[in-house]
Amino acid sequence: MDPYAVFQVIQLILRLLIYTFIGKGLLALLAGAGYRDNVVWRFFDAVTRPVWRLTRLIAPRFIHDATIAWLAVLLLIALNLGLYMFFHHQGWIMPPRADGPA
Repeated sequence: MDPYAVFQVIQLILRLLIYTFIGKGLLALLAGAGYRDNVVWRFFDAVTRPVWRLTRLIAPRFIHDATIAWLAVLLLIALNLGLYMFFHHQGWIMPPRADGPA
């Protein structure tokens, strides 16, 4: 399989997780006190729960549970950037050319 295609698929999954965390937070703000009964919020929670648990596992205990989602988003962004740097360093992807299409 083409390394660029692998990069794109992994990056897509990471970005979907990032946007799902953001959407979950915005939905909680907009839906009010009963946001946990919302079907969409429960779907978002089911998608992000494994990442949330992994982040809770690696985070120090003094970090409150309410901030774990923020930390998870920051770690996903860092992982996305690290993935790009790794693939670029290996020569599997090249940055876009500045002079336009070939």
